[in-house]
Amino acid sequence: MVTEKARSLIAAGQKDSFFVMDLQSVRDRVSQWKSLLPQVEIFYSFKTNSDPEIIKTMLEQQSNFDCASKEEIRTAIGLGVNPKNIIYANPCKMDEHLEFARDNGVNLMTFDCAEEAENIAQIHPNAELILRITVDDSNAPDPMSEKFGAHEDYWSNILDTCKNLGLRVRGVSFHVGSGGCSFVSYRESILNAKKVFEMAEQKGMQDMDILDIGGGFSMSSEHPENNFDVVAP
Repeated sequence: MVTEKARSLIAAGQKDSFFVMDLQSVRDRVSQWKSLLPQVEIFYSFKTNSDPEIIKTMLEQQSNFDCASKEEIRTAIGLGVNPKNIIYANPCKMDEHLEFARDNGVNLMTFDCAEEAENIAQIHPNAELILRITVDDSNAPDPMSEKFGAHEDYWSNILDTCKNLGLRVRGVSFHVGSGGCSFVSYRESILNAKKVFEMAEQKGMQDMDILDIGGGFSMSSEHPENNFDVVAP
């Protein structure tokens, strides 16, 4: 269907570049996810494809959204996304962007260091924080742990800083790297996240109830053994 549509556009004289998407395929993938992992909520990454028709389709499927910038948040809200259904997934936020999130009711956000927590406390004290931790994503085509994520040595200090500042920490986040297909990475990352939850509990931090699993689930023709619908029957 997609190929036929593309050919028809070209035959009709379309000369500029264009994008063709089978929206029913998107709906089918969402339905598949919900049937296999009903306890896991979807936060669609805006940077993946922010075409308005896809965003509207994901809205119809009652998806949440992952935004990494002020402009992505602005676009999401403009398309009808409820700010409460957005996670501001950027550990390093400019003051102006934090103010924009605050003023537009976007409270859920990631961070990965005590300094960022201190800045959030000054600008957006009602934020609900997700601590991003570093993971082994060395097998991913685009690893990210060299840039983002708190190392285990700093977890305790970061949690103490948040507690002393009166900030609400809601959970833990990690990202196994763009295109990462190693299920070992997911397993090890979840086990590490469990350590943070246990550490927070020992510190009397009782609000943590979110595990943000980042990295996506690839559909690869080259490595079908790693495909979502194959490994989760």
